Amino acid sequence: MGKIFLIVSILASCAFAELKWASSYDAALAQAQKEKKRVMVMLSKEDCPACEYMNDVVFEEKAVSNEVEKSFVPVHIDIHNDFIPEGLGYIGTPTFHFLDAKGKKIGRYDGAANIPSFLGILGKYKK
Repeated sequence: MGKIFLIVSILASCAFAELKWASSYDAALAQAQKEKKRVMVMLSKEDCPACEYMNDVVFEEKAVSNEVEKSFVPVHIDIHNDFIPEGLGYIGTPTFHFLDAKGKKIGRYDGAANIPSFLGILGKYKK
C-alpha cells in the first residue's frame, strides 16, 4: 500500500506544478536582480473567479510554471489587503504587470488567459 501511495504522489507531482511566489514586492525585485530575471506581478482579490482560474488551472500547468520560474520572479498582491506599489494600476482582476529587475514596467495584461495564450504573454515579456 505504501508503494502505491508513493507512486501516485510522484505522478501527481509531475503532472501539477507549484508556482513559488515571492513573499513581497520588494523581495521579488531583490530576487530578480540577483537572478537576472524579470518580475511578474499578479494583482488579484479574494473571491475573483478569473483569479482562481489562473491559480487553479493555468499556474498548475507545468509548462506555465516552468516558464514563469525560468524567466520571472512572480509576486502576488491582493488589491484589498496588500500595498500596491505606485504605477501598478488595475481596472479589474487579475491584472498582470511585467517589470524589469529595477521595477520599470515593460508590459501589462488585464484579465485571465488560457494556458496557450498565457504562455504567449510570458514569451512576449521574458528576456
